[in-house]
Amino acid sequence: MSTNKRKQILDNTGYWVEKVNLDLYDAIIRFMEANKMKRKDLAEHLGISKGRVSQILNDGEINFSMEKIIDIALKLGKYPSFEFVDKDAFLRNELRVKDVQPQVLQLNINQLDCIEVEKSGSEISTSSKMVSHQLTFN
Repeated sequence: MSTNKRKQILDNTGYWVEKVNLDLYDAIIRFMEANKMKRKDLAEHLGISKGRVSQILNDGEINFSMEKIIDIALKLGKYPSFEFVDKDAFLRNELRVKDVQPQVLQLNINQLDCIEVEKSGSEISTSSKMVSHQLTFN
C-alpha cells in the first residue's frame, strides 16, 4: 500500500473510531473467556443491558461515549491508553516497522525448532546454532 493511500486511511476519523471499538471488543472477548462469563454475567459486571452486550458481541456495534469506554475498560481490568502522535512521525514509524518485518519473517520453521528460551529474572535469552539474541525487560 502506498504511503499516500495509507495516509488517506489514517486521516479518516472512522478509522480511529473503529480501531478503538475493535480494541474494546477484543478486550471484552478476552475478559469473558478468561473469566468464563456468559453474556448475562458480563452485562451485570459492566452495568449494561444484556441486549446491549448481544449487540456488541454479535455486530461489533459499540459506539459508546468516551466516558463509557473508559468505564468499561476499567471494569475489564484495563487502563485505556490514548496517545496523540504527530502524523509524520507516525507514518515514519510505520515505514520503519514495514522495513523490519521481512527480516523477522526470514526465520523459518527449522530455525525456530532449534531455538532454546531461558528466562532469568527480567531477562529472556534465546539461543541456537543460527540465532542468538538477548532481550531485557524493565
